[in-house]
Amino acid sequence: MDLYKHPQYYEIAFSFRDIPQEVDFFEAAIRKFSRGKVRKVLELASGTSPYLAEWHKRGYQYLGLDVSPNMLEFSRCKAKEQNIKIKLIRRSMTDFSLSGIKVDLAYVLLGSLYVKSNKEFFTHLDSVARVLRRGRLYLLDGVVWFKLLSDNKQSWTMRKSRIVVNTTYRAEIIDPLTEMYHEFLTLRISDHGKEKTIESRVPLKFFFPQEFLSLVEYHGKFEFLGWFNNFNLHEIAKAKGRQIVILRHR
Repeated sequence: MDLYKHPQYYEIAFSFRDIPQEVDFFEAAIRKFSRGKVRKVLELASGTSPYLAEWHKRGYQYLGLDVSPNMLEFSRCKAKEQNIKIKLIRRSMTDFSLSGIKVDLAYVLLGSLYVKSNKEFFTHLDSVARVLRRGRLYLLDGVVWFKLLSDNKQSWTMRKSRIVVNTTYRAEIIDPLTEMYHEFLTLRISDHGKEKTIESRVPLKFFFPQEFLSLVEYHGKFEFLGWFNNFNLHEIAKAKGRQIVILRHR
């Protein structure tokens, strides 16, 4: 987990995202599916809170939940620099509450659903239902596997000033019976000419589409509204791209 002790490099590594376009998608989903106004948004596994400024610019209150103190402190400093009010919670996403706070939208991105079993997934859904107002949406990006397990290695390079970060991602099956895999991330960094490597290995459960639907239906607190591709409500999810599932709290 050393990677999460270095939020400055993590933020550069994942800076390929088009955040305004992705928030456009969130707002389109809200208009189409949400049964109530949205004022407070909750990012689960919020990391460096990359969406903070965009949500603030559009008039929403941002809340972030993460287990890493380094990530939370990085986000806190970012918010202070930009003079943005932020609410950050250090909790495991498996089982959490927000001390009575209710939110109007929840989301998790880049497959960051850190559960290890169906039982933990149900506990997670209980927690989301506890803090999310009824009729509001929960969006999950990259959580459901739409492509073959053997085809899960990716590499990309991002730059900021004189810092270059080459990232490699791969998924390796641990146990097919329990549907567990290791998520490996390796960052090879050139920071003003100084070379370093940071690695992480996290055990996670993977979900197949029909299994995910059955689990959501059995759990009963959310209804499935659809899955979409590349932050486009007009494009149904397919094997290639970023797949987003939209649920609504019953």
